[in-house]
Amino acid sequence: MFGIFSIQNILSRARMHGMKKYKNVLIVVALVVVFGALLTTTSAMRTSGNLIFVPNTGVACLPNGHQQLALHIHPKLSITVDGVPETIPANIGVSPTCMAELHTHDATGVIHLETATADRFSQLSFADFFAVWGVPIQREGYALSITVDGVSVATPGDVPLKDGSFIVMSYTTQ
Repeated sequence: MFGIFSIQNILSRARMHGMKKYKNVLIVVALVVVFGALLTTTSAMRTSGNLIFVPNTGVACLPNGHQQLALHIHPKLSITVDGVPETIPANIGVSPTCMAELHTHDATGVIHLETATADRFSQLSFADFFAVWGVPIQREGYALSITVDGVSVATPGDVPLKDGSFIVMSYTTQ
């Protein structure tokens, strides 16, 4: 594919002429691939002041990962579609270059809301979690009902994010 610089060609030559001669070339190729991937991922994120934001959202990447947090809460989300539970994926909002303020670590439905500064908390919403996930809250052909700790919520924008709260989203075919 890349002529003399293809991995297959380099490995073939390395076998014929001994690995030492091509070891440095393989290291350089690997470094170029890794740095290219990092630059591509980072360039897709927008910045504001000292914050880097997840693309197409108002959610920032945590500047120090899980360190030096002003706030760290865990609401839990459960989604059913026509009564069938839907899995909330692990690692929503987690990538090699960004740990989003709203993210998951596992498929239990626990949402981690973490901010480096207290003022960021009021700027985040339940809808922001779905923006980070890349999934719309409303689904075509389905009616949506939401409860938080058993209390009905009229619109997704009214869903509060509180530590230990249990958010249930039920989609039913219209």
